[in-house]
Amino acid sequence: MAVVQTFYPKRILSSSTTGNLLEDITRTLEDGITNILIDFQHVMFMDSTGLSAMVLLLKQVNEANGRLGLCRLNGQAYMVLEHSGMDQVFDIYDTPEAFDRALDSSNTGEPSAK
Repeated sequence: MAVVQTFYPKRILSSSTTGNLLEDITRTLEDGITNILIDFQHVMFMDSTGLSAMVLLLKQVNEANGRLGLCRLNGQAYMVLEHSGMDQVFDIYDTPEAFDRALDSSNTGEPSAK
């Protein structure tokens, strides 16, 4: 089973809140953990700065040959991704377990449902 580090941002992803998340994930990548899951269960709002941070994280994770997953997106945060077309760029999962299954199947070559 692949090692995954999960992050749980709270309430709002905006210019005032993304800095700590970016720093924490960058540090995790530097520590060699490259499979990152961001659980949006408690995120109620994401603005364009939050979306930009997600794009930057995707680039960093890809450069580390890792995998970035987003899960439990709801309401406004999902709408931001959808309206920007970024829902087609990110790997979005219903649950953390679905992300784990996708990682496991990518190691075995079998397809996995999101």
